[in-house]
Amino acid sequence: MPQTLHLRDLVTRAHHEVHTLHNTGSLERHFSRHYIDHSPYVRDGIDGLFKLVHDNPAMRYHPRRVLVDGDLVALHGRYTCRDATPLVGFDIYRVAGGLIVEHWNGLVPEAAPNASGRTQLDGPKEPAPDQDREANRALVTAFFNRALIQGDYTAFNDYCNGESFHQHSPDIADGVAAVIRFLERLREKGQALHYQQIHRTVADGDFVLTHSEGSIAGERHAYFELWRVQDGRIAELWDAIMPVPQDAAAAHRRGIF
Repeated sequence: MPQTLHLRDLVTRAHHEVHTLHNTGSLERHFSRHYIDHSPYVRDGIDGLFKLVHDNPAMRYHPRRVLVDGDLVALHGRYTCRDATPLVGFDIYRVAGGLIVEHWNGLVPEAAPNASGRTQLDGPKEPAPDQDREANRALVTAFFNRALIQGDYTAFNDYCNGESFHQHSPDIADGVAAVIRFLERLREKGQALHYQQIHRTVADGDFVLTHSEGSIAGERHAYFELWRVQDGRIAELWDAIMPVPQDAAAAHRRGIF
């Protein structure tokens, strides 16, 4: 527990100092000199992150959730910058030797509430401390492999919380029937969400974040999906799905995912 609290404090402080306070001294205090950034918004390394902060003086970050799992810390929140459309999504940091050494993120434009009135960020905020993270990770991974990688959408019926399944995607209402219908319609149009593999998971309490890759209509995409487990069933989903920029091809060789 002390190590978990230390990592949570380290990453949340560093992220706040860099992205809201624009304190670039934090880059020297909290980030490794060999820091790798896989974000499509940042040129690799400390210099790229410094440039992002320098070029966006009005940028602010508004946190919603923090998950800690081993050496990974995931943030779920919202970025604002003057009159630009806010961006909502996930940041994943890897920590080693007391310093931030690596970062991935998936951000999408903020949208209006969905048909069920849910936003991309609302819902339960803190991980439930009495949950078995490994059991929840195993449940979500088994579901993910069957429903999304294998494309068997009936798995939503077997693993999820029926019509009480809470959906935060802007395009889909609550309930497993709505999400199955949405995915099947995309498949019929030739725009199915294809998933190839999970690259990492961040499990904390009742939350499990999956970071995976795949394609939509032949275009490579990164998927960030946060699942909440309740009583052995998947009860809630938040997501951020974004195309991988063409100029990120070279970055992939060092592991953009």
